[in-house]
Amino acid sequence: MAIKKIKADLPRKTYDFPNGGTINWREVEPDEPGNWPGIHCTGDGQQMVNKNTCNSKQTVVGRAVYNPGDEHEPHLHYYAEEIMFCLSGKAVVGSGDKEYIFCEGDVQFSPIGEVHWLRNPFDEPVEFIWIYSGANMALESGYATPETFEGEMKVFKANNEVE
Repeated sequence: MAIKKIKADLPRKTYDFPNGGTINWREVEPDEPGNWPGIHCTGDGQQMVNKNTCNSKQTVVGRAVYNPGDEHEPHLHYYAEEIMFCLSGKAVVGSGDKEYIFCEGDVQFSPIGEVHWLRNPFDEPVEFIWIYSGANMALESGYATPETFEGEMKVFKANNEVE
């Protein structure tokens, strides 16, 4: 299965590989908003690498932009580790009973089964790359919704101010 692309204005030629290869996020259809429980996001995002785009067997790579006020409630993945790499802006990320500032150059690693979240209380968007290792489609990561995590939801809701 070849990578499914859309026309994009790039400073290079468009590459055509039957499986794998190089792809720019601008060449991928944006994800439809509102398809995931616990995600309240007005920004945009794409899944550049997954089973459907380039026949991935164990990895999903995506890009997301969370605008001010957007959030991804506490959740976990039963079958995949998640890595997020901040490209620009800043947000608050958390796990367990702790929250941290997430800014350009930071990486957040969430092992399988660890509850984690992201929220943007700042006045600028945050853009990041996210990776699931162990799944070839985002919904096959074993995504579990926040209703399961009452304790972490209390921490998430209580921390309205950033230290």
